[in-house]
Amino acid sequence: MDLDKLSTKEKILKVANEYFSKYGYELTYLDDIAKECSITKPAIYYHFRDKASLYEEILVRHLSKLADLIEQNCNSDEPITNLQSYIFTFGHYLVEAPSFAAIFAREIANDAKTMPQDAIKELSRTLQKIKTILKDGNAKKIFEYKNPFMIQMMIVTTLCAYITTNNLRKRVASVLQKDNELNPYLPDVIENLSHNIIKALKC
Repeated sequence: MDLDKLSTKEKILKVANEYFSKYGYELTYLDDIAKECSITKPAIYYHFRDKASLYEEILVRHLSKLADLIEQNCNSDEPITNLQSYIFTFGHYLVEAPSFAAIFAREIANDAKTMPQDAIKELSRTLQKIKTILKDGNAKKIFEYKNPFMIQMMIVTTLCAYITTNNLRKRVASVLQKDNELNPYLPDVIENLSHNIIKALKC
């Protein structure tokens, strides 16, 4: 992890991002982050009020960036294209930010007990977008209207599980004589997920 060229605040965020992804909120300690950053613990408090505010900034940054990317990429007049773009954008963001995928997966498994309200607001932007896509598809008689939250969960849980089970899939595939069907590539996962959801939604 190259930290030398980062400002102190960005260094703290980068290291904390990795710690939260590996150990979760409860088992991440500011002392460890300070040591990794080669700074004092009070230096963290100069930038962040406490561990909760540090965690909040990390989640809000990720979810805000993801929501912005989805808004940019899902602006076609075709609902199917928008849904495909939504799944593609979500999947590739998780690949680019695997530590966020791990944090997000932990929050899902823990009923979002440590997810700050501002992060919930950013996450709601993505849910609002998929709701708009589904309503547009329904109005154009392309999709049956389904609960947006359920569709969102199908996308999120599938993609998070893919990102966070890389080692497990490799180990299982090695036991089963490197069966690539059990360790698919992300583009195949996205394509199959998109195909199955659209198939289920089509009128």
